[in-house]
Amino acid sequence: MAERTSAPGTKPRVVQTALAAGVGFGLISGAIFAVVEIIAAAVMGNPALMPLRMFASILLGRSALTEAPAGVAIIVGLIMHFALSAVFGLIYGAIESRMSVEGRTSWARQAGAGLLFGFALWLVNFQIIARILYPWFVAAPQFLQLVLHAVCFGLPLGLMFAAQERRHRPVGKVSRTETVHV
Repeated sequence: MAERTSAPGTKPRVVQTALAAGVGFGLISGAIFAVVEIIAAAVMGNPALMPLRMFASILLGRSALTEAPAGVAIIVGLIMHFALSAVFGLIYGAIESRMSVEGRTSWARQAGAGLLFGFALWLVNFQIIARILYPWFVAAPQFLQLVLHAVCFGLPLGLMFAAQERRHRPVGKVSRTETVHV
């Protein structure tokens, strides 16, 4: 297992950078996820904008699915979805900042962490929170939702972090303020 020590003041910069990147990467991953959700809904024969109505139902309740005007549901759904995407990206950034240098720069480790993060989001959001507060979410095909959360949100999130870390710290190069022990 690798340990990383850094000069005083370096770790807060790593955390701050990861948190800021997490918000941006969360928004990008959220856009990817939303587009794929819309396509999946249409392919399955559902209204294409149903995912946005589902996102809106977090704030508006079940009425967002059928009774709310389409424009209201779309706007509220987009706001809700991107707010959550930013928060989830921020959380991933906090987790990512605690990884070793090798973990942060590894495509495979970031991909794995992103997939696991997407799985965890599905697990918490659908299997715990939705069952208590939003039971209509459980009617969605759960395996499909698991795959979409992991592959279309978590995976891009992890890979964007790996790309950023590799730009700032090319693989195999460690700054003088960082020592890596294997």
